[in-house]
Amino acid sequence: MKSLLLLLILVVSGCAAYKSYNKTTTGKVILRGGAYKTEEWDDSLVFKRMSWYHGMSLYYDALVYRATPDSPFAKWFSASEKEFFTRCESLIVSVNYSADPAKISHVNFREQMRLNGYDDVVLNNFAQFLKTHPSAQDWRFFNYKIVGYCKRTPSRNDPNRLAINFPGFQQLEISL
Repeated sequence: MKSLLLLLILVVSGCAAYKSYNKTTTGKVILRGGAYKTEEWDDSLVFKRMSWYHGMSLYYDALVYRATPDSPFAKWFSASEKEFFTRCESLIVSVNYSADPAKISHVNFREQMRLNGYDDVVLNNFAQFLKTHPSAQDWRFFNYKIVGYCKRTPSRNDPNRLAINFPGFQQLEISL
């Protein structure tokens, strides 16, 4: 009788663990302060965070920031990068980490952004400033890929919402 009860408990707990093995979470990453040339500021750069886990292993991490020209962090964009503020309905800076590209890759994320109406753009200057921020080492940004995403024309997708859906995981939606 005890062995039957033990077997039943193992089966039930095994099924419960299987159902919850692929997890998603959301949160925020805040980088405080910034500097450009001789200027410093105390404003915060707030990224919305989306993470995909398999068990305890991080598969993919995405930090997104909706850039605005009135933020002091806009000084980090080069002159050609600042043109995206006028050419795009919305400009997103994405800081992404892929633990195993065979599972979830940067290409998968880019395709999800395209489904949201965004095209990828190069933000080398901004990326360089971001990677040298004092908090960047805490977050290990040297392991992350920094890409810009431009919503070039008005679309039927809400520019204030972002939905990312990877196979086998619950869809994540965040407001920007």
